[in-house]
Amino acid sequence: MKDNQVEAFNALDIFGIFRRQLRLMLLTIGIVLGAALIYLAQATPLYTATTLLIIDPAGKNLLAPDATMPNSNSDSAKIESEVEILKSDSLALKTIRDSKLYLTDEFGPSLGTFDKIKMALGFAPPPAPEGDAVLQAALQRFESALSVRRMGLTYLISVSVTSESPDRAARLANEHAKTYLADQVSSKVDSSLAAGGVLQGQLQQARQKLAASDGALTSYIQNHLDQLQAETGSTKIAELRTELQTANSQIAKDSQAADLARTALQSGDWDKLASQVQDETIAKLAQQKRTFEQQLAGAEPGSAAAIDIAAGLADINRQLTQAGQQTISQLEKTVQSEKDSTAEITKSIRDEVLGSTLTPETLADIYGLQQDAQIAQRQYDTLLTRLRDVQTQALVQVADARVVSQALSPQQKSYPNTELALALALVLGLGLGAGLALSNEYLFGGVTSEAQLNNIVPARVAAVVPKVSSASGQLTFADKVVDEPMSLFSESFRKLRASIDRQSPATPGIGRVILFTSSIPAEGKSTDALALARTYALAGKRTLLVDADLRKPSQHTFIGTEPESGILEYLTAPGDRYADAACFGTDPKSNLGLIMGRRRSSIPTDAPLQTEGFANLIMDARKSFDVVIMDSAPLVPVVDARYISPFADVVVLCVRFGLARQADVRTAFEQLEESISDGAVIMTSLNCLEGKTADYRYSGYYGYATS
Repeated sequence: MKDNQVEAFNALDIFGIFRRQLRLMLLTIGIVLGAALIYLAQATPLYTATTLLIIDPAGKNLLAPDATMPNSNSDSAKIESEVEILKSDSLALKTIRDSKLYLTDEFGPSLGTFDKIKMALGFAPPPAPEGDAVLQAALQRFESALSVRRMGLTYLISVSVTSESPDRAARLANEHAKTYLADQVSSKVDSSLAAGGVLQGQLQQARQKLAASDGALTSYIQNHLDQLQAETGSTKIAELRTELQTANSQIAKDSQAADLARTALQSGDWDKLASQVQDETIAKLAQQKRTFEQQLAGAEPGSAAAIDIAAGLADINRQLTQAGQQTISQLEKTVQSEKDSTAEITKSIRDEVLGSTLTPETLADIYGLQQDAQIAQRQYDTLLTRLRDVQTQALVQVADARVVSQALSPQQKSYPNTELALALALVLGLGLGAGLALSNEYLFGGVTSEAQLNNIVPARVAAVVPKVSSASGQLTFADKVVDEPMSLFSESFRKLRASIDRQSPATPGIGRVILFTSSIPAEGKSTDALALARTYALAGKRTLLVDADLRKPSQHTFIGTEPESGILEYLTAPGDRYADAACFGTDPKSNLGLIMGRRRSSIPTDAPLQTEGFANLIMDARKSFDVVIMDSAPLVPVVDARYISPFADVVVLCVRFGLARQADVRTAFEQLEESISDGAVIMTSLNCLEGKTADYRYSGYYGYATS
């Protein structure tokens, strides 16, 4: 047999496949579009609102408004960091608490689809979440609805929130941006206050040094006042001494008050602080704090009320801290003012002493003490000034970002996007339809065209039998070859005969053997065998048709006879009864000879086909007839045809339009290639006949069922 090459695909092949599978593709597209329309009709519309923020990477300092930072690569890192802060869980929780989202149906606790199904089936509902579980559930939903991204390479950040309510979407977007700005300011304040705490410790040490140096000078003046008066002869020194003692006494009193207030602030003893500084505002805030603490103790832990009370208590603590810092700052300013007065008195004493005539020893002692005091004073002033700057900075902090565009209630829904969904459904339907079309064409579906059959197996399609219906009085479609010789049906078998004659020329004195088979039952092989046999007989060829389908012989029913004996009995009975065998008959419509079967076999039929009697039958038929046509069993269900095919010069594989799976056709062709003799030719015939369909049951080894 000559090797056949499968033709390469081209655009026309693909177009032909899609044309043949057009119904399947349209059905697939319709199903996908229908599913999309159902989804769009059932989907809950969502709305997205966006707030725009602009970030200042250099930061803002109201105490130094002209201070700027040069542009650098760190700007991008700063903006990306702010984006991550806007996405953080802590900021989202603050927005949830401030907006009380945990109390809404959309973001609060709700039953999932699985829980609803369980309840519909009669199961008890799951327990309601409590405490942190409520916030965690709201957090998950809010983070799913929140979108934060940088707008290209700009300093703009968009904060978008998606919600079932357009008003809620706008409100939450604005609220989250507001919470972010407030949190940024709060972080700056906390940082300034932390720096103030460090400076406060250093200031305490400087104060101690200053007090020690001032005390040393004062002590020296007091201890040597008589000497100084005697050396200078001035009565003013005594007066200045009295003023200095009075000023130092006042400084000690005010410093002690400031220290006690600071201790009360650090320990959180607000009542003591209010009493110490005589501040009515702090006293009222302390009373409110006690009220909130009592309410929080009586509230159920984790409840909405407890969460609100805790938020209010945190706000009261923040106000108390700020008020205490301001009060202490004022006390420190008073102490500093008094110390300035003391310095002036000390300076006056120094000036008076230095302006007088003193001994070198006394002058050196006073000058040394004065220098120590000035050094301690400068250190103290520097720390105090820095502390005041930090405390002031904590009160005037502003965010490094601002809102440039507040979110408005959207008029158009953002989800679902009807146009996009339908477009994607159409593309998906086209892709899925094309995939199903190709799969049906080459994997699962039946053969529906000559081109498709050519692509499935590398064998010549010798005939395409047209779709016909049986006429009244006809036992088989093959009767049309005689009754309607000019029909397309008859012409298709003349084309089949011509193809066989061209591919397998006749050898003088030796008849040609043609085998008809199929992949599965009911593909029209028996009808094709009888029609081709009659075509040869009508052309004047001595033709014999052998019904070698021992599993289910059918040729005797096609000619309307019931033989007394069949080919199975001939092959299994002893002796040679070929000459007058009851299985031999003639076709009433032509000069065709037939070797018929009589009934279905109740025994395996592969053994009789391997006997010497069957081989002799075919050999004798070759000598006596010009054409010998054998009708065999299907290849996929049973093995019989594989034992018959070595005797054939031409094998015609019949394929029923749209019936046999392509995998079965390929399997049948592969079996034929393995079993035919060298030089034999395999052809295919595509049958478009109307008739019964069959389904071979592979568990039934001894037959195939017909429906």
